[in-house]
Amino acid sequence: MRPSVHRRTSSPVSLVLTLALLVVVIGLGLAGLNREAIGEPVIPDQITSLFTRSDPALPAGLNYDLSVLDPNTQAPMGQLPQLGTVEVRLAITNDSALPLTFKFKTSMQCEFIVRHLYKFLGEFIIPLEVWRSSYFHNFAKSPTTLVLKPGDTKIYTAYWTINNLNESQVPPGDYGVYTSFRGVKRIEIDKPL
Repeated sequence: MRPSVHRRTSSPVSLVLTLALLVVVIGLGLAGLNREAIGEPVIPDQITSLFTRSDPALPAGLNYDLSVLDPNTQAPMGQLPQLGTVEVRLAITNDSALPLTFKFKTSMQCEFIVRHLYKFLGEFIIPLEVWRSSYFHNFAKSPTTLVLKPGDTKIYTAYWTINNLNESQVPPGDYGVYTSFRGVKRIEIDKPL
């Protein structure tokens, strides 16, 4: 005589709860991607403030200018070219009456990132990275320090060449230019057809 095997069956309630949980997790993931794409933290500040104490992003008196320029004319660009070189520049200025000191973990003090902002369903954005200024560069792993005296400006630049090799990786659409210097908001630029 064969022993009877009991199979566990799921109830309709557990199936509905599982699907509801899956929808909530996917929704939260899409919302996090959307927040990251517009330059905000993935987890809202109201939630992170419960667990951490955040320092101000930029000290008072520190101003910045993040820009995308034509390297030949130094004029601001409103659109990415089909082919060519783009200069990405970040100027940090100490407009306060006191010197400001910044400490970095490596010799790379600033990095630029360009992301293609794919929009779907009207409001969701998926940011896909297409270029990073640190690609194929070696940086010393030793810590560095930046001291800005009152009135001093530090300028970081990087050059991004859009050529025939990566033209298909940079299709027409909306792009966000980011920097790793904390507290600097992204700028948006588009690439026409």
